[in-house]
Amino acid sequence: MAKRKFIPEIIQAHLETFASQGLVPLFEQGVAIQEAVLEDIIRLSSKSWYAKDHGFFGIQNKEEFFAKVPISDYGDYAPYVESNMQRDEGQVSEAETAYYLLSTGRKKQGKYYIETALGSQARQLSIHLWNINLMRCEPKMTQPDVKMLAVTNCAPIEHAPNGKNVRRTSSQAAKELWEETPELYIFPYEFLEADMSNDDRDYLTALYALKEKHLNMLFCNNLGYFGVILDIIEKNAERLISDIAEGRMSVALKPEDRQQLEGMLGADPARAEQLRRLLWERGRLVAEDIWPDFFFTGAWLAGTVGDYARDVMAKLPASMRYISESYGCSEGMLNIPLAYNAKYGPLAVYSCYFEFLPLKNIMGGGNPLSMQEIEDGGYYELLISTYSGLYRYNLHDIVRVCGYTGDTPNIEFCCRSSETIRIGEKFWYGFELSNMIKNVEADCHVTFDFYQALVEEEQLSLIVELRQEDAIMAVWRDLCRVAAEKQMPLDKIYWVNSDYRNHLYRGMMDHGRTIQCIKLPMLSQEVPTNAYVEAIYDAKREVRPCQK
Repeated sequence: MAKRKFIPEIIQAHLETFASQGLVPLFEQGVAIQEAVLEDIIRLSSKSWYAKDHGFFGIQNKEEFFAKVPISDYGDYAPYVESNMQRDEGQVSEAETAYYLLSTGRKKQGKYYIETALGSQARQLSIHLWNINLMRCEPKMTQPDVKMLAVTNCAPIEHAPNGKNVRRTSSQAAKELWEETPELYIFPYEFLEADMSNDDRDYLTALYALKEKHLNMLFCNNLGYFGVILDIIEKNAERLISDIAEGRMSVALKPEDRQQLEGMLGADPARAEQLRRLLWERGRLVAEDIWPDFFFTGAWLAGTVGDYARDVMAKLPASMRYISESYGCSEGMLNIPLAYNAKYGPLAVYSCYFEFLPLKNIMGGGNPLSMQEIEDGGYYELLISTYSGLYRYNLHDIVRVCGYTGDTPNIEFCCRSSETIRIGEKFWYGFELSNMIKNVEADCHVTFDFYQALVEEEQLSLIVELRQEDAIMAVWRDLCRVAAEKQMPLDKIYWVNSDYRNHLYRGMMDHGRTIQCIKLPMLSQEVPTNAYVEAIYDAKREVRPCQK
């Protein structure tokens, strides 16, 4: 008897059904799909080198999987990936390696991951399903004249010693999308692979965006990056308008890239004249004026990335609609947000097998739970087993359960499990700080555009950027009250300006990373310098304006 198809192949075959009926029927079968996914992964893993070395060679069922497969992290796989990049011999899976993914992640050294055809298909399914839901929410997306800005990190494709491609996660996804529907995007894919500095790429992204009057939709993981684009437009309006009028790119480009890209750009004196008129009337270029048809944005809304982007949202049209992009990483795609403004979405049950480690067990051990065993409202550390050869892999991410879609839990990314505030014998998770900030925002009717925790001499300090400057004293008093309720020894807050956040972004922009893929840490390791601090609010001395 022929073996059944793998789950990603089955889901792929039913995309048209989901397009017509919506995604709820998929997530109504979440438990059954997860059982089948685990069967697939056992089938693919049991004869690998990794299985032999880690005591689960030849397993045949889920009972053996849970009993014998150890919880793992990246270091457990690094030698197998290195060996596989020399010669693909089933080091982590019976499936052949399709290519490798390179992630610079949060560390300065790169991490390489094996991606099989099934793993790639599972990843791409999440993109297709998210787009299916988006098209049902936003039918205009299907119109032939829709134009979008999709921000992604790209780099030239490298090759492993065995000749197989090495790709960056986001650039691989982008390439597949551009190949399917190139006419949707405001710039050609060739722009993403052209060689230039980050500053020049940002300027040209602003140029392409400003040139397109009918920009409808924005897709940008970290909206902080689009804030950079808006700043470039504000500070370089005349230069950008001149470039649009002449079809010129006033940045440093290689001759072959300039010839190709400027040839595709073309001069548009009519658009330039329209922008000059808007600039004269307002004294600056405003998003709702320059893009009158701009109606939708997809971006990360969860975690601090979403919190830190609210000042950018305030600059976009008030009618803008937002759906969070999928929570994902180099290891896999993990949820599919479905509703406007929701930070959560149902688990991508077809893409990985999911397990959940209760937080009380992170420090003291204990058994992971299946998705049927977790509680609504609970916080857990997330483990995944994938079609590309990761088994009970600890992402070290903390997620919260936010109800259900069918029998599938909705999850929201909250923070990294390493983001803990430790003072003496006590510690608090990063999401507890976020919850405290949200309580103060609700009490004082304010918005924190940025916040971090800093431990100084066994006392808690907070670094904050507050949109409503006149409310800082009320905020300080409420922060002290809420911190006391949580038994946090809050000693002071540093009120910083927006340049501090930009300073942190610049400090992390290395190894090909831009703001687009950066998640600023919730915990700071150093006191901000006076150049960024407006005032210090001290529990002992109240207010100390900072001397510049």
